[in-house]
Amino acid sequence: MRWNYTSLRWYIKGRKLASLHQLQNCHIVIDGDSYFKEILDKSNGTAAGLDCDTYADILEKNLTTLLENNVTCYIIFNGAAKVDLEKQKESQQRIINNSINNDLETSGHFQPKLLKEIQKQVLDKMRIKYFVCEYECTEAVVGLARQIKCPVLTNRIEYCLLGVSCIPIYSIKLEEKTKAINCLIYGHEAIRTMLGVYKKMPVLLTILHETGDYVAKLGEVMMCGPTDLVPVIKWVKRQREEALIAAITKNLKDDKDKAGFMQLYQKIKTLFLFSPCNLAVKHFQRQRPHELYRDDRKWFAKGVSSGRIAIPYINLKKKGVICGSSLVNDVNQPDALLAAMDIIAYSHCILTNSQDSKITFIGRNDKNSIIKEIRTHFDQKISNRNIFKSRRKRVLQEKENYFEIFLENALPGFELMCNLLTSDIWILMISLVYYIHKKNKHFVNGAYSVLLSYFLLGPLVNLLDLEIHAEDFQKLDGLQFLFESVDKGELDHGVVHSFSEFLHCLQHLNYLNILCGKKYDPTIYHETYNATFVYNTFLFMKDKDHLMTFLESTFQDSIILKHFKMIVKDFETCLAAVKAHEADSSSGASPLKVDSQLCIQFTTSGETKEFFLEVDGQSKNSDSDNITNS
Repeated sequence: MRWNYTSLRWYIKGRKLASLHQLQNCHIVIDGDSYFKEILDKSNGTAAGLDCDTYADILEKNLTTLLENNVTCYIIFNGAAKVDLEKQKESQQRIINNSINNDLETSGHFQPKLLKEIQKQVLDKMRIKYFVCEYECTEAVVGLARQIKCPVLTNRIEYCLLGVSCIPIYSIKLEEKTKAINCLIYGHEAIRTMLGVYKKMPVLLTILHETGDYVAKLGEVMMCGPTDLVPVIKWVKRQREEALIAAITKNLKDDKDKAGFMQLYQKIKTLFLFSPCNLAVKHFQRQRPHELYRDDRKWFAKGVSSGRIAIPYINLKKKGVICGSSLVNDVNQPDALLAAMDIIAYSHCILTNSQDSKITFIGRNDKNSIIKEIRTHFDQKISNRNIFKSRRKRVLQEKENYFEIFLENALPGFELMCNLLTSDIWILMISLVYYIHKKNKHFVNGAYSVLLSYFLLGPLVNLLDLEIHAEDFQKLDGLQFLFESVDKGELDHGVVHSFSEFLHCLQHLNYLNILCGKKYDPTIYHETYNATFVYNTFLFMKDKDHLMTFLESTFQDSIILKHFKMIVKDFETCLAAVKAHEADSSSGASPLKVDSQLCIQFTTSGETKEFFLEVDGQSKNSDSDNITNS
């Protein structure tokens, strides 16, 4: 159930019923999406304008403030949005138009979806519990807050009408000297008394629900305009609940509107009257995440809540839909997400227990949003039955590791070296080799830039435990010019597009790895990727020799340089193994994937056309020469 009450929210604010409150020594349920969006806005950042490590630092600072005031946090995230193909296509077109109209200055370095992954990784690091819903989080937030009798930290203050007090996120102020957190709180009793509809609240909430447009449809019987709120409240207060329902169903002319109203009314009434003991409540009552048992009927919801199933894969599993990249850095290049489509298709097959993947892709072609149908077939039988099960109740040994099977077929000859400093580089290494081998053979210099970023943000911190002299770390000052931000109007958009494609591969290989049970440690994004540094390093270096000469002159014989050279050597060995196998093997289709094609639909002059593209890029329709096949 989508929660849309903007007008009601402003009405409650205007009544000025909030009281001063100090947030300390308490429990609180946090509306995760609202909270982290507020943090992003206050940092003067945008979804695409901050580097991963900078964003993580900001999050950690804000969360630490809560913990230092002895606030126990229960964070709940929204999941996927309900799919409407045409509306989503319009949304994609707005992203494209904004990028073109602003000369691509609003395009960013990394996928905004990555923000939620960074948020969860920071929460894991700080040992703060969180829960991810399949779709909208209202029921989970309200149910948990009522269960443990605590307020909700959210900008959706209309939650008060469901029996929970609300603290607006925008009202939080930190006292610099005492570090105390001052805020406003809306008590649910005061708000419900102010409205005065009491038990008829579900009727009012259903009428005002913005997705139904019921205020406009019932304006004649309620004697109000399409945006008037006060007459609606008075109309509900004057009548009994039965009379209200009868008048509404009588005046809604369309049977679909009547059915939709009653269905929404019953959902809101249930939420209003009963404290739902949903999966989120049980999740926070436990000391550990829900375990996934073999043939568990709730495997999907538990998989989403525990992070085994990524949010973009919710609609992929349930509707067969995936949305394209929101990064539009070069309109002359195909949608950046297409670089990872084989990985997504394989994940889709695992989630659906099928060898065949049929995905509706809502993305971009040139300057237009499009809807594609992408079909992929894999030879080997795929089943998720043994993937989702508890380790404590393992009755059968898992015979197949689907992540390894994917690698064997996508990167034949690939062998992961064991000299690597930390295991969190493994997926990064696989992703670099994958992107170079499958998509962009000229990305090798980009790989060196990414590896250097990873080394400086991650393993270098671990080297503090070794006997390294202070002067060695002072030498890092020689790299500071590579962290200086670049004017977005001066970006080489083709270069940024390549990094966007790589990031999608990295992101979806991580999704696949976690889906298959974490064969490898996931990539810690904020300890791996600083987009500004990566971009500057790529433009600065002429080739690997030039980069190494510069680093040698900067670090000389420091142990720092020796460790980075070891990472580079392992990467080159992995890439060389794949190249050698490719040179030795005979030409032909992959032993795993035997068939794949794109069906592209787009509309021009009111006429819808379809084109089918094979994997090798050869079209079956002569009119499709202008369609770019990635």
